[in-house]
Parts: sequence; C-alpha cells; structure tokens
Amino acid sequence: MSPQPALSFSPRLIGQTEKALNAILARELDGTGLSEPGWVLLKLVEARGGRFGRQELVEQAQATAKFDRQLTEAEIESLLWADLLAADGSEVVLTDDARALQNRVSSNVDEITARLWGDLSDADLATAGRLLATILGRADEELGYSI
Repeated sequence: MSPQPALSFSPRLIGQTEKALNAILARELDGTGLSEPGWVLLKLVEARGGRFGRQELVEQAQATAKFDRQLTEAEIESLLWADLLAADGSEVVLTDDARALQNRVSSNVDEITARLWGDLSDADLATAGRLLATILGRADEELGYSI
C-alpha cells in the first residue's frame, strides 16, 4: 500500500483519523457481541475501579462520548443482560467476563496502536495531545458540555 498524501490539519483529517481508529476497534470487537458504545461504557466503568453509579455513568457517557441518554441506557441494559455488568443497588459493576474480554481486546488494541504511533517522538505525541485536548475542550464548550 502506498502512503497517503499529506493532508493539512482540518476537520477532514480529524474525521478520517477517527473513522480509521473506529474501524480498527470495530474489527477487534467483531465476534465479541460488543458494540463500540458498549465497549466505551465498559472502559468508563473500568476507569472507576470497576464500579460506577448507573445514572452517573449515563451522564459521563453523554459528556465524554456524546452518547444519547436513551442509547446509553439501552447499552447498559444490554451489558447487564450479557453478564458483562452486574447491578449492585444503584451501581453497575464489571463482571469477571467483562474484565477478561477487556484484557483481550485491550491487548490487541495496544499492539496495534504501538504500530500506529509507537515510533513517534514523545514531543510530537505531547504536542498532538495538547492540540487535540484544546480542540476537544472548545468543542465541548460549543456543545454546552462540562466534564
């Protein structure tokens, strides 16, 4: 495959990059029964130590992933039904099956991302991180989100 022509920084480049990364994640999730929103919800719960207030999870998914409330609630129900989350009062908790699935998929994604940007300098990665964080913050302001 020949290299892509250089694209200038633009919404198009950001969108194409996001779509390519989502396609990689979709490929890794294929056959797991998990959708991308389900994966994101599991990752949010994992980031909170494996336990998250259900309504707070809905709000966090809206703020960080821009998921619709109805979609998020339906995804949580699907994860509960699939025994990837368990209900504990007003909280949801990762199950052992969810942790095993996350470990497997995360390991594969980590290998791929190492190939994608593992050889880039720390300075370039830091600059890209600051740039994307600034754009994300401004987009969140535009949308009226606060995290």
